[in-house]
Amino acid sequence: PITTGAYQINYMNNSGGTDIGITKYDTSGTYRIYSTYLGGSMDELPHSMIVNHLGELFIFGTTGSKDFPITSSAYDLTFNGGNGFSPSGLGVSFPNGSDIFICRISADGGSLLASTYIGGSGNDGLNIATKLRKNYADEVRGEIDIDNNNNIYLATSTYSSDFPTTNSFQSNNSGGQEGCILKMDNQLSTIIWSSYLGGTKDDAIYSLSIDDSNNVFLVGGTNSDDFPVTSNSYQSLYQDSIKADAFICHVSNLSLIHISEPTRQEAISY
Repeated sequence: PITTGAYQINYMNNSGGTDIGITKYDTSGTYRIYSTYLGGSMDELPHSMIVNHLGELFIFGTTGSKDFPITSSAYDLTFNGGNGFSPSGLGVSFPNGSDIFICRISADGGSLLASTYIGGSGNDGLNIATKLRKNYADEVRGEIDIDNNNNIYLATSTYSSDFPTTNSFQSNNSGGQEGCILKMDNQLSTIIWSSYLGGTKDDAIYSLSIDDSNNVFLVGGTNSDDFPVTSNSYQSLYQDSIKADAFICHVSNLSLIHISEPTRQEAISY
């Protein structure tokens, strides 16, 4: 059900797969303000969304489409792709690999105000590391948030060794799947800072939160016994050699403040 004046009125996936559907309701949940498709000719998955003070929607997800709708002033206009794969149990397929997308949609759902790809030559935006998936949809964990200056923060996972990093506290992928975090302007045209986060084995960031000083808290899972832990941390040694440890990080605008590893898989099992 698409509303009159919606940004995208047609289902675009030419393989019979998934497009994104976005619906905005009034506060009672009884009136649909707008409803729109969002997607290209291949599969897309939405992961996280947040609304700014103007009622505009920012949405983060994963796309396999070379023709996903991107605006002219975007940070990255081109689909980078990766290795073809089909995550089990999610009902999607990415034969050309996956990129991250971030979109900004007007409050009335009628305009795409900004939209960009983000990624490198590997698969981006999905947690597909076997030991870091336990519950349904752990593959699509990751989060978008907005600070008090309307800048955008995104935390997710990547397999790219050339993920775009700038002003980073970790400029290289240390091995396998790595966590990644970035800060962008609200026009989605500039990365203010971006960094990997992880060790030599698989790592994934699941969630983020911004404090009153615009420092960032991150939580995720790791298989790395050399995950970058700070000297004053609660737990400095990796514990779980069978599944995974959780990690908690506190990151300033440009530097790592504190990281700790709570023990055992249960810490990331929700």
